[in-house]
Amino acid sequence: MVRRRLAAAALVLGAFSPVSACGSVAPTDGGISVEAAPTGGAVADAAPPSDGSTPGAWRPANGAASALGDLGYGAFRDVYGSVYVDAGHNRVVLYATDTGRATSMIAAVREAHPDTAGVNVEIVACAYTARAMSEATGKIMSAQQAEPFSYPVYSSGNGPEGNGVLVTTSAAGAASPEFARELQRVAGSVPVRVSAGEPVVALNALMPAPGASTSG
Repeated sequence: MVRRRLAAAALVLGAFSPVSACGSVAPTDGGISVEAAPTGGAVADAAPPSDGSTPGAWRPANGAASALGDLGYGAFRDVYGSVYVDAGHNRVVLYATDTGRATSMIAAVREAHPDTAGVNVEIVACAYTARAMSEATGKIMSAQQAEPFSYPVYSSGNGPEGNGVLVTTSAAGAASPEFARELQRVAGSVPVRVSAGEPVVALNALMPAPGASTSG
């Protein structure tokens, strides 16, 4: 992967070659690259923070992703799919259903958070918004509570690339085509992917009851 050196300034659009469907979680090409135009010295390549070190450029990348997520569940919920942080290269991948609107979304973040100007944000087109995926997940969980499926639903959540809903279940459930069809009928038009997992343990189940002794 080529490391990009960036400096703070106004937005400049890189080479446009949007993909028609979601790519890998951390794409290296094929997306729309929205970078900061050089105005002086280059920003050093970022690396993940080590224990006891100052995060450096790791902070702006995560800050940019957080700000994009806030907008994605707010004013840009009609296009926002997901974000991925490549902290080692001071880069954020923004998955969106409309690349033009996604560019405006990035501009809004740059304006509101000038400290993110040195972060490279790459736009990758995806099929489903976070809102649509969350609604499908809500349908699955509500159906599970009302009348359990043929296999347990351990968890259900948005795909990291804006490509549908991810459901975890038992090994037998993951191997059952009928169970997958049950889930899909409930989820509607948003595709559901099923994989084997482990039951989710609620945090309060790990905490001792009030007044209970934890000594041996």
